[in-house]
Amino acid sequence: MSSPAEVWKTLSRVDVSKHVEKKNGLSYLSWAWAWGVLMEHYPEAAYQFLDNEVHPDDTVTVSCEVQIGEMKRVMWLPVMDHRNRAIQAPDARQISDAKMRCLVKCLAIYGLGHFLYAGEELPSGADEAERKPKPKPAPIEDPLEKPAAKPAEKPAEKPAEAPEKKEEKQENPDHIDTVEGAEAVVENVLQIAKEFCDSKAELREFYIKNRSTASLLEGRFPDQYKKLMDGYQALSKSFKE
Repeated sequence: MSSPAEVWKTLSRVDVSKHVEKKNGLSYLSWAWAWGVLMEHYPEAAYQFLDNEVHPDDTVTVSCEVQIGEMKRVMWLPVMDHRNRAIQAPDARQISDAKMRCLVKCLAIYGLGHFLYAGEELPSGADEAERKPKPKPAPIEDPLEKPAAKPAEKPAEKPAEAPEKKEEKQENPDHIDTVEGAEAVVENVLQIAKEFCDSKAELREFYIKNRSTASLLEGRFPDQYKKLMDGYQALSKSFKE
């Protein structure tokens, strides 16, 4: 029987980049393809949709549960429009689309395409030759040794410099565009860290591999960045020396 660590290691290394579709500036992964990949590795897997949650403002949140062996993971998603805003009184088609997006998001908790929710472009196991050129990130202080600083006021955004070469231009350089999206990223990252890190050493390694997520939050969403760093510190303190 596969362990959570084995499932994560297998699915997180699958390169889904060629199957990502972009609509209105947002990235989507085909649920049919994602489920097909899951069946290739874990044919015993199953999923079910839980009862919808209808809120007082008539918006709706859908939930999905995916089971692999004895492992169960649950994820939720509001029914949203192309601007990631909750839809009031959504119709059957909008709810159906949200459910399938929720299924893909739940698979990300197991590792399949998880980097799409963390500002990454390719999984950590992908061939380096396939990666888009990126500037070398600035060193980030170890979150386990020093407390996160209080978020400073957000500086005025500077216009992006024109790329020297046309092929280096990115179609969608920012993958987190809203506060709600930033909150979801923080929640997903900390949940994964709690599931798979059993020591400070493993947590530090996990943070280093995902520090581009912290950098993205720090630049545009300082409050969510502080929440992420505080979460890392709280988890670190929970481990015995």
